[in-house]
Amino acid sequence: MPSLFFPRRLPQTVRLLALALFSVLLSVFTQGQGDLRSMALDAALPVQWFNGRTAALWDEVWRNLHSRAALEAENARLRQALAAAQPLLLDRDILHSENRQLLALLDSFPQAPGRVMAARVIAENFTAGNQIITVDHGQNDGVFNGQAVLAAGGLAGQVVAVGTMTSQIALLSDLDSSVPAQSAENDQPLLVSGTGNPRELQIPFQARNTPLRAGERLVTSGLGGRYPPGLPIGTIQSIRRNGTQAFADIQVRPAVALGRLNTVLLLWPQEGQPQAAKSP
Repeated sequence: MPSLFFPRRLPQTVRLLALALFSVLLSVFTQGQGDLRSMALDAALPVQWFNGRTAALWDEVWRNLHSRAALEAENARLRQALAAAQPLLLDRDILHSENRQLLALLDSFPQAPGRVMAARVIAENFTAGNQIITVDHGQNDGVFNGQAVLAAGGLAGQVVAVGTMTSQIALLSDLDSSVPAQSAENDQPLLVSGTGNPRELQIPFQARNTPLRAGERLVTSGLGGRYPPGLPIGTIQSIRRNGTQAFADIQVRPAVALGRLNTVLLLWPQEGQPQAAKSP
């Protein structure tokens, strides 16, 4: 039978040595292959980590994009819901404000000096000294020129123009407004005039030595018959006496928040009281 590895002519000792050497080389080569595999695995580890990290990173990016898209969709939905709800919220706020003013009106006049009717303010004209508001009542409701108008706190003004369904009211702060008044502490007659500023009235033509004092309350005197007596007008805020002027500069804080009116009361005089001339 022929030899698989060595010719038969080689001595047996040589063949044994060759086989031993081959076994050693095979063992070394096998061990070297294990080291090579280990080195290959070590070399491949960063690549495997990078591949795994890249996949995780892409998963995170995808989740973030999906979450952002969901948040944007939710934000758009909430904006639409808010836009739809805003008119309702505005109407509710207006109703709450009107209810508060109506309650304040009732508290201000538990016994009104005549018949009254509530009217809603629908327009304002506060320019160049004009302090005019428009309400939603007119001739059809019996409104007339010169009619007294009340608001929460006291007197607000008078009707100066009447239409079929609306009327215009000049507030006490109008530059053309002048109300016969007196101090609530005495019967001294005086006038309270507008300044064009809804937060401030004035008392003109009072001598520098006037007995009036800051803090005194002013009410209507009833002179002229346009306004019933005793309606609150305001409180004296300051009295300044300038040595070069014959009259004192007297500022009055209105009893009514004239610049923030939503609802007013139109006043009809009681039976037997004079009534201002009606509009034509």
